[in-house]
This record gives sequence, C-alpha cells and structure tokens, in this order.
Amino acid sequence: MISCDEAALICNKSQYQEASLPEKLKLRLHMLFCSTCSSFSKRNKQLSKLFNRAGLHFLSDSAKEQLRKRIQNEL
Repeated sequence: MISCDEAALICNKSQYQEASLPEKLKLRLHMLFCSTCSSFSKRNKQLSKLFNRAGLHFLSDSAKEQLRKRIQNEL
C-alpha cells in the first residue's frame, strides 16, 4: 500500500494525465481505505474544473524562464 504523500503525488499527476496505469491502480486501492485521500482527490478535481471554467491562462515555460532570468539579473 502506498503512503498518503505518494497518493497525493499520484493524484496530482493523474489530473494532468501524467500518471501511469500502475500508479492509478495503486491510487484507487489506497483511496478505498483512506477517506482523507479520497476527499483530497475529489476536491482536487473540483479545483481543476473551476480553473478550467474560469479560462485562466498561465505563462508558458519559456515566459517563466525569461521572468526567472530577469529576476536573477535584478538581484
């Protein structure tokens, strides 16, 4: 059985379709016995849906890197 920390990590990966099938199965099994992680997963899905519906836009990886460089130069 995986730990709750591992379950949270897999849950987050699963939200972005980055979790493997074995990880998803481990998560499902864990959530059968852990109501805390099951609740976390439900809230995580709801939060993702809210962000998607809000139409929020995030910086691209290249834009993030440019900002990091600008901040480093300012320091």
